[in-house]
Formats: sequence, C-alpha cells, structure tokens
Amino acid sequence: MHTPVRLLTTFLALLFFTGLLAQRKHDLHFGSHITDAPVIWKPRDGAEKMIPCDNSRSDSVDILNYAIDLDLRDFGNSITSNCTITFTAKQDDLDFLPLDLLRLNVDSVIMGSNQLSYDYDDLLLNVHLPTTMNIGDTSDITVFYHGQTTPDPFWGGFKYDQGVGYNLGIGLSSDPFPMGRSWYPCFDNFVERSSYDISITTGNGRAGYAIGDFLGEEDLGNGDIKRSYRFNEPNPTYLTAVAAANYIEQHDVHSGAYGDYAILLVGRPADAATMPEAFKYLPQAIDAMERWFGAYSYDQVGFIMTPQGAMEHSELIAYPFGFLDSPDTLGIYRLMAHELAHMWWGNTMTLSCPENMWIKEGNGEYAAYLFYEYTFGREFFIDRLKDKHASVIRTAHTDDGGIYHPLSGIPQEYTYGTHTYDKGATAMHNLRTYLGDDLFSSAMTSLLEANRFSAIDAQQMQEQLTTFSGIDMSHFFNNWIYQPGFASYEIDSVLYEPNGNEWNATVHVQQKLSNAITLHTNTPMEITFFDENFNAHHAQFMVSGEFSEATVSVPFLPKFFTLNDRHLLNLGRLQDRITIKEAGDFSLSDVGLDNAVNEVLEMPAGDSAMLNVIHHYIAPDPEPTLPELQLSNTHYWSVGGIIPGGFKMKSRVFFQSASPTDLDHDLLQNGTDDLILVWRPNTTTPWAEYPYYAKQNIGSFAGRITIDDMLPGEYAFAVGDAPIATSVADVRQDLIVDAFPNPSVDFLNVNAVLPASMDVHISVYDALGQRALTSTENALGGQLNTSLDVSDLPSGIYSLEITGEEGAIRSVEQFVKK
Repeated sequence: MHTPVRLLTTFLALLFFTGLLAQRKHDLHFGSHITDAPVIWKPRDGAEKMIPCDNSRSDSVDILNYAIDLDLRDFGNSITSNCTITFTAKQDDLDFLPLDLLRLNVDSVIMGSNQLSYDYDDLLLNVHLPTTMNIGDTSDITVFYHGQTTPDPFWGGFKYDQGVGYNLGIGLSSDPFPMGRSWYPCFDNFVERSSYDISITTGNGRAGYAIGDFLGEEDLGNGDIKRSYRFNEPNPTYLTAVAAANYIEQHDVHSGAYGDYAILLVGRPADAATMPEAFKYLPQAIDAMERWFGAYSYDQVGFIMTPQGAMEHSELIAYPFGFLDSPDTLGIYRLMAHELAHMWWGNTMTLSCPENMWIKEGNGEYAAYLFYEYTFGREFFIDRLKDKHASVIRTAHTDDGGIYHPLSGIPQEYTYGTHTYDKGATAMHNLRTYLGDDLFSSAMTSLLEANRFSAIDAQQMQEQLTTFSGIDMSHFFNNWIYQPGFASYEIDSVLYEPNGNEWNATVHVQQKLSNAITLHTNTPMEITFFDENFNAHHAQFMVSGEFSEATVSVPFLPKFFTLNDRHLLNLGRLQDRITIKEAGDFSLSDVGLDNAVNEVLEMPAGDSAMLNVIHHYIAPDPEPTLPELQLSNTHYWSVGGIIPGGFKMKSRVFFQSASPTDLDHDLLQNGTDDLILVWRPNTTTPWAEYPYYAKQNIGSFAGRITIDDMLPGEYAFAVGDAPIATSVADVRQDLIVDAFPNPSVDFLNVNAVLPASMDVHISVYDALGQRALTSTENALGGQLNTSLDVSDLPSGIYSLEITGEEGAIRSVEQFVKK
C-alpha cells in the first residue's frame, strides 16, 4: 500500500480497479493491502464518526461465537444472511447489546422464540435485551439482515468484483479500520476475539470459502450448494474472511519444524498455471518464520485469489490475482512471506490500537526480509534491507505528512503508511542487533506465546521483552519507538597502541541526530577495520550520549576503518562499500550517487580499490574560518577506503529544494545560483570549494553536480564564497611514495617520485590531528629522498603528509612509531 498522503481521483481508481492492475508495473511496496495509488484516511462527520480504539464494549461483553449463514445466490447484487451471536456479560445490569453493522437492512432480531426490539442508524445496531444480564450470564441472539453491502470506497469490506464475492477485513479509508461490519453484525475492533461457524450458499457453479476447517458441502438442488466451516481459535473480526467464485483448489502438505501443515491454494481456473510459481517458496517462508518466531498457530496455510489484496485473514489469506504473473517475482515472494508472517504478527498476537500498527506491520515486513535471508542468504538480505532503509530515510517524511513520526502513536491518517511498514521493519532489525540473533528469536517467540490470541501495545511489548531478556529495553524503545527520526554516528578519531602482536585501538565516536529529539543511549555499535589486503576485523562496543570512547583489539595495523559496515543498525546514514578491479561503471545508488554517471576512469593495472561512501543525513561540521559560508544543515558525503595511486573516478549528485520536505530546501530557499560544492580531505582540514565539478541547474530549485575527479574526503553543499581547494587544484598527478621502515623506531625514510622539480613540505600528524614534525625539502628532477628523525615521537600511529608547491596535496601515508 502506498502511503496515505493525497486523495485518489475517481478516474485513477477506476483505471486501477478495472484491469490496469495486471498490465502496469506492480508496486509491491507494502506487504498488506496492496494498491498502486496512495490513499488518505478521511474521517466521517457527525453521527458517523466513531472513536478510534474504543474497546470499551469488549470490557462489558465477551462475544464467544459468531454463527453466520451467508446466502450469495443473488451474486453481484446483494447478500442475505443471519448471524447468531453468543455472548457473555462481563458487567452487571447489562440490558442491551451494541453491534456494528454497516448500511444493511435489518429484518428482525430474535432471542430463542422472542422478537427483540432494536435501534439501528446504519452504523450501530442497539439490541434491547428482554431481561438484564449479570456477570457470567451467557445468551445468544440472531440477527436477520439483507441488502447491498457498503465496501470501503478505496479498499476493504465486502464487495463483488470480477466474478468474485469476497471481503477484506480492513477498510483503508474507514473509521474504524476493521470492516467485519460490512457483512455481519459484530464488535468491530482489534481486541475482541471469537470462534466462528460460517456457512456460504452459492449457485451457478460457484463455491464458497471461509476461514477454518471445511466441514462439508450440502447439495441444495438446482445447482445450489452450501459449504460450511468451523474456526475454533479466537479470531478478531478483521481477520475473518469469506470468498466465493468459480474456484479451483491446489493442495500440498509441508513438514515444518513443529509438525505437518496442510497447504491450500484457491484460485480461478486461469490461475492454475501461475499459482505454483508465485508460491514456490512458501515452504521456505514457513520454515523461516518458525525458525525465528516459533510454531505456526493454525492447522492450514491457505491463500485465496481475489481481485484486491493482500489481507492476512487467518488460514485463508486474500491474495491479489493480478500479481500472480507480475514480472517482479521477487516482490511476489516477499508479499507472500509478509502475509504469512502475519499468522504470527497480527493473528496470533495483534495490537490493541491502530496507533501501534507497527507491532504487526513492521514485524510482518521484517519477517519477509528474514525469509529473504533464510532462502537467499545474508548478502542478499542485507542488500534488500539497505534498499528498504534508503527508502525510509528519503521518503517516510514526505509520504506521511511532511515530518518524521514516532512509530508508537502514529497519527490515524498515516496508520498504514511508510513509517508503520518500512520504518517498523528497519526498527525490528535494530532490535535484533540490540539482543543478538538467539535472544531476539527466543524473546520474540516468548512475546508471542505470552500473548497468544490477544492484543498488546508498545509499553507491554517493552516490559515483556525486558522481563524475558533481562535487558532494559527502555533504551531501545526510547531510541527507536517513542521518538521520530534517527541517530547517526561519526568517528572523531582512532588512536593505536601496540600490544604484542596486536593493536589496541581507542575509538572516539560522536553521535548526532537526524530529525530525532533526544540522544540515543546504550546502542550496540560495530567498527570494522581493514588491512592492506581488504581483510576485515569487526569489533563491538556500546555508545551512549553525544560522545563515546571504547578500546578494542585489532590483529593488524589497519589501513581503513568504518562504522556499521555490516549494516547491523539502520542509522541516519546510508553507506555502501565496493571493491573495484578495473576501470568502468560502478553502482552506488543507495548513497545518492548517480549510477548513470559513476565511472572509474583510471585504475592501475593489476591493482584493486576498496571504495567506501557514506551519505550522512546530518549536518556537516561548520567551518569556523569562513563565518559567511553556509553549509547544508541536512546532509553530506564521506568518501574513503583503500585507494591505490593512479585511481581516478567521476560521479554525480543531485540537489532539489522546491518543497519544504526536500533535503536541500533550507539551504536553497532563494534558488540554486549560489550553490557550491565544498570538500575537505579530513576532519582537521578547513572546508574549501572543490575544484573538479560542474553544476547544472534544472529549473529554479533543482539540479545536479558532476564531480569529474572524486578524491577521498568529505563533500557538502554550501552557499557563499570559499577559497578553491588549491591542495588539489593545481596538480592532479600520481605520487609514488615509499616510507620505511614501518613501524619505525628512530628514523623514517621517505622516497617519492613527483611530476617535476619542486619544493615539497613534509608534515607528520599524530592521531589527534596535531602536527608533530615538519620539514621542507627540494625534489630535484622530481625525486624526493630524505630521512625524518622520529626518535622523540611517542609510540603510536601517525600520518605523513607530503604537499607540493602552493599546498597541492600529493599523498597522505600512515606509519607506526614504536
């Protein structure tokens, strides 16, 4: 489902619902409630307005069972039905039963042989009981009704469409969202659960299906049949389903970790050839869910093909038949897995109020990605998860009203929005990292078991996870559930000290916020170190507050390091790392580089480059030496890695500022004419205008910047004047440097080949960026041969910086002083 941010025109709706679905590129962005167009929730006015999350009736009455006898022989026009409701009083002096029923004709209400009086306003059916009931009293009434149903105008409820009569349990533009009331009288909320007996009478070769065990079929003559079902587990109204059409069935049995499950696929005859492919990975999806969340709660895994979907009705998931032959087979598999995941997240345990819809939809979406991991491997899973996180950072605020929202307490109009599904999924990945795989699985399984066939809210989830895990989960919930936005982290410095055959690395990390309110606390972080052969070593530590420090052990002297390389957390940054072995095009679209332009122009023969790019969705450090220079307050890039001499690449980035939600709006409210690209090679160097770029405006508030020679360092958009970065402007030649011995004790020999005779400046910086030594030498004929006395330097890691005339940076090398 696209995010509910603007009205859908009638014309587009008609196009979508009358056949364009199977012809257009399908949008599988969300797991449940699939649609290609955005929807906006619009509350009804006056008497039609119902209170969101009003579960009070379930505190006074317990509905034990609905017995629904549904006649669909007037197919395509109306329904005729009666519903027997068995209920128990939960308070004394109960004298009426209030039931939701949407714009159907009530013929009568009886209790035994007695006709009951009632009031009905097309929304609420108040049945007056003949005698008052007290706590524990149980009785039943039967409501007879008929008429044309009123489905949700956008998605949901009971309707006839394309030869199928069916219901979808959620109405995306309805208030409240559950739509059981569109075809039977009920308590239409998320918390009331009941058992069901459902009979469906059809004619003209059609067959009716419902949730539950199939009890049999009765031949009524003249081609009419009645099929009956019994569902014993407590089930809410929105998860109860019926469907009728000229259906065929496909059967299988899957042996899972906890037993055998019957698999039922129901579709039109035309679907017989496409259903096996669409559901080919259903066994793996079942196994993935059980591996992470425990046993399946039902006897059957069922999917039924309907014109719209998908909707996670218990044991009989409504699935949109227009997607069966979609070219996006990967999206089809994800959709199947998402809907299956709801049998755990939403069906076994659901949410108490729409404000916490992420509990079922976020977990359902993340579970679909766990299916990816289980079926296609970790690398595939991480790649898809990065795509998901990139979408959240870039579009969640624009999709959901122009701001970032907390997951808990989401406004009703964005209940089924990008935050609920996609940020909910990325937050659950973070929870997995907070707990670790084994504890995440056991804790989430225990949560489901403790709340089997009941509903919870965010606070209950937090408390129960804390109790089971022994870990104070208030940090995670305060960080990721109760506040909007993201935290992001930067490495200020890393200091090394030899420790036998290893190195102690003291890591200094700064936390910054991206559209969040308070600094995150007790966050598990990982730093990855790389040696010259790109071998990786991962180390974990905790960060909390604005500044954190930790010392970790590394088995080699690193050439490069970065945070969150394995994407264990979804932070306020997008990052990607690739290995490049030859000149040519490369892809880094997740970090905002234009794939149409990314190209390695030069690569030394037989060498390789490890390129790491991070798009930080936080403000870059200001430039105190240029108070008139205004830097972006929303984002910047860092480019690094292990890059050989002679490597040269180009890329392109975009800017846009027309809308207040655009990333560069604050910087470019007055247009793009003054926009410049600034750069610095490291955090100790002032920002300056980068010399190798070209800007192209596209209209008044958008454009692109092509970077012809992208060097390591940090890049940001800015407005104002800044000096050209002469450190790279005058000469861009390869500099061959050999610094030895490394590690050094007394002297460091420096040999280099320059493009011409010139004076060069040699500086040595410690790990804090403080200059420790300096020297000026003359490179006659472009040859530099000198020796530096480093005997008085304390032990540690140092940077050797060689600059040419007018400050042109030639090389920055690292060495170790023992």
